[in-house]
Amino acid sequence: MTVESPARPRAVMAGATADFSWPEFDQWQAAFTAVDAFPPGWEGLRCAPPPHTPEADAYHLRKLVLFDEWLDMRARRPALLAHYARQGMRARVVRQDERAPCPACDPFTAGEVGPELEAMPPFHPGCRCVLVAIPAARTTRTRERARSRPR
Repeated sequence: MTVESPARPRAVMAGATADFSWPEFDQWQAAFTAVDAFPPGWEGLRCAPPPHTPEADAYHLRKLVLFDEWLDMRARRPALLAHYARQGMRARVVRQDERAPCPACDPFTAGEVGPELEAMPPFHPGCRCVLVAIPAARTTRTRERARSRPR
């Protein structure tokens, strides 16, 4: 099966035992294999098992679930950033899963992101990084008032 657009994940889920083309997955799988480091969320996806086996069915289903999660994450990211911007807040990247470092995400963890989506971490399939608001610093007036209060 070939997935040609992100609008088709639910239709693809119906044929869960058949493999499908997902170039981004293949690129990330190759990148993680090259450094022999797979992030959490890639359990059972390090390499494709032989076709027409129960393992292959489980692999394809796990890959489809990962695909659905990835599409959802990619669709929500711009709205979340826009929400923070409307509130006058900045955002930073936080990794939810501290079990194993991720070679793709570690350089971005705890870093502030800009308004451009290109300035963010890759948010690869299975990524457990999230954008969280950076609390606005108190204004100078608020600090001055706090200092001038009698103790």
